[in-house]
Amino acid sequence: MAKHAPVTLGVLGRYYSARHTLGQYRSACVTATYSISFPDDSLLNKLDNALEHALQATIREHAGLRYGICDEQVDGVPLFRQIRTFDSQDVMKVVTSRPRAGEGESMSDELLSRDLESRHSELWPENKPAWRVVVLKHTNNCKSDRSLTMHIAFFAHHAIADGLSGVAFHASLMNNLKLDTPVSAKWPLELNEIQDPPPTIEESVDCLSCNCTVCTTPDKSDDPVWAGGPISTAPTETYESRVRIVTVPAAPFSDLLRKCKQANVTVTSLLHAIIFTSLHNSIKEDIPGFRAVTPFSARQHTGASDAEIVNHISYLTSHVSQKELQRTQGCARGSAAEEQQIIDLARRFSNEVATKVKEFPHGSMATKLSQVQNIPQECQSQGGTERPYTYELSNLGLVSSICPPEGSGIKLDRLVFTQCGFVAGPALGFNCVSTRGGNFTISITWQRGIVAESVVEDVAQELETRLGAFQ
Repeated sequence: MAKHAPVTLGVLGRYYSARHTLGQYRSACVTATYSISFPDDSLLNKLDNALEHALQATIREHAGLRYGICDEQVDGVPLFRQIRTFDSQDVMKVVTSRPRAGEGESMSDELLSRDLESRHSELWPENKPAWRVVVLKHTNNCKSDRSLTMHIAFFAHHAIADGLSGVAFHASLMNNLKLDTPVSAKWPLELNEIQDPPPTIEESVDCLSCNCTVCTTPDKSDDPVWAGGPISTAPTETYESRVRIVTVPAAPFSDLLRKCKQANVTVTSLLHAIIFTSLHNSIKEDIPGFRAVTPFSARQHTGASDAEIVNHISYLTSHVSQKELQRTQGCARGSAAEEQQIIDLARRFSNEVATKVKEFPHGSMATKLSQVQNIPQECQSQGGTERPYTYELSNLGLVSSICPPEGSGIKLDRLVFTQCGFVAGPALGFNCVSTRGGNFTISITWQRGIVAESVVEDVAQELETRLGAFQ
């Protein structure tokens, strides 16, 4: 049977395909953690088969899940092709373990982080789906408490899926989960009908034809910033992704939301202000300034719903000078004066972000990338140069669309959003998401060796302290 015709997946698809080939960007991931109570082993025996059926139904629902990198290129950029045959080992892996006595939630986070690091360090093979699900099951040894903690991690090539697509995947998977499925799932899954690729940003909104100043001004600044180590020259040979998870429990996060409302700032802008302050306190060397990247969803402009698996994103940048950073130096840590400085900085971010987001599609990510004549060459030329950005803060917001089957004994505990450590982008990634009435999680992601481990740990602990007690 003839192969489906290869496609580019648009401007963003070409960009992330080029970065993947060079080893500069590998995957984004949303992990859903569930607690499962079961009176006997019958539920456990049904669960794996039910998950396989749900996964097959989810593949059928989303065109983006039918695509993978193919062995054809245009101008040095690999194309994508619709996959006909899905083998179970290519799209799903299940790992079961029994925690040792005394291992609590912190150890569970540590084990999850190590697994995420390993998967985020991998590249996607040709002619296979450009995504994968990893299920990590931790059973409780206590006879009086028959329970299971299950992490379901959805990894994807950024060309086919953005962060919200990870949420959409989990929502579909739970919607398709039927525990009373007696027939075993049959693999391989064969899907021969031609499916149109997911719509690109430029197909949905005119963002490539404008020649205004906002669209044609290069997104670069000469202002010096601290941005960790230089960009790696050989990331396909030596690369390791790192993950550190920070959890803010529901009660203090509710207090934080109330504080944001009172101060008339967004959670994202407050996080920016706290991250800037924490980095400034943690880095011992001279800091000329910081520059942050804030991705945002373009779905409200493109018409894509939150239930779709697409890559419809853009971003904006913000700069804080050395002079602005020094304003908090004279304030005692945790004092009312320092808190006011943080709130003032957060208000600045709120206003700046609101103004720049309103400019879309002018100056959008797709617009700027469409003006690059040779994307692989542009990406490769960055090797050995200084990074232009300190960190990226990506917040998926409050999620309420993931609903396990009623009466199943399955409860969604939290979500964790992660990305691979950036090779040619910011030194650090801060990736956030929360569930309704549940915890707020931040994952800090980075490439090993680019930022000192002690700096990351200092920032993580300061985030935990500040966000847990920001009254």
